[in-house]
Amino acid sequence: MSLDFICERTFQVNGLTLSAKEWGSPGYTPVIALHGWLDNAASFDLMMPHLSDMHVIALDCAGHGNSGWRSADSGYNIWQDIGEVFAVADQLGWSQFGLLGHSRGAIISTLIAGTFPERVTHAALIDGYLPGLADTTGSAKQMAKSVYENKRFSASTPSFFPDYDSAVQARMSGFISLNQEAATVLAKRGVREHERGFYWHTDQRLKAASQIKLTRGHIQDFFSAITAQVMLIQAEDSGFTPDQQQDETFSWLSSFRLLRMPGSHHLHMEDQAQQVAEQVQSFLVS
Repeated sequence: MSLDFICERTFQVNGLTLSAKEWGSPGYTPVIALHGWLDNAASFDLMMPHLSDMHVIALDCAGHGNSGWRSADSGYNIWQDIGEVFAVADQLGWSQFGLLGHSRGAIISTLIAGTFPERVTHAALIDGYLPGLADTTGSAKQMAKSVYENKRFSASTPSFFPDYDSAVQARMSGFISLNQEAATVLAKRGVREHERGFYWHTDQRLKAASQIKLTRGHIQDFFSAITAQVMLIQAEDSGFTPDQQQDETFSWLSSFRLLRMPGSHHLHMEDQAQQVAEQVQSFLVS
C-alpha cells in the first residue's frame, strides 16, 4: 500500500513560515524528509508511491519552495536548519522520528541526529557528501567571502525565462542535471510567474558561502554522538567525488550501512526511484 498525499502543511517557527507536504497516515512510523540544495519538498514525490506504513512530513527548507525566507540579518548555514526541524517535530508531537535526507538534506540530517540523538531513530541518506573536513586556517577569509556573497546575492534577482518550459529546461541542464520528469516535478512547486517571466522561487542568498566551515573536530563530535541507525545510498554516477577522509567519518558512526546504486545524484527522482524507495522502506520500517 503506497503512501497517499494528505495535505499541505505550514509550521510557524521563530517568525518563519515553513511549508511541507504531508504523506501517509498518523500513527505509523514518523519521518521528516529534507530535500537538497535549491530543490524543494517535491523531491520525494516519485518515491512516495513505493513507500508504506509511514507518516512523512516533507519540508520545504527555509528559502526553498513555499517556505519563507530568513531575515536580512540571517543566512543559510546548514546548522541553522537543526532547530527549525526540531521545532516542526515538537509541533507534530513527535518525541522520536526518522530522517530521510537527500544531498544538503542528508548532511543536515546527520547534524540533527548528533544534536539530539535520543530523538532520532534512523537516518536514511541519499547521495549526501560531507564537505571536506576543514581546519581553522582560512577562517577569516571564509567569513569575508560569506559577508561579501551575502551582500551580493541579497541585491541580486533570479534568472527569468520567457515561458514555463524554458524554466524546466534550465533546471534539466543546470549545475546538477535532471531528467525532464524530475525537473517538472520540482518546477510545479518551485517555479513562479512574474511580469518579467518565469523564475525559480528560492532565496538567492542560498548561493552564498557559509560563514565558517565545519572542522574535523566538529564533524567527529556530531557523528560520535549519533545513536541512530544510519544508511547512505551513494549514486555511482553522482557527479560528486567523496572526500578522501569520508571513510574515516563513517567509522565514527555506531551503526552505519553503505549502499552503492546505479544512477545520478537525483537517483531517487529518476529511473531508480522505486529501487531507492525499497531500500528506504526496509531500513526505516523494521
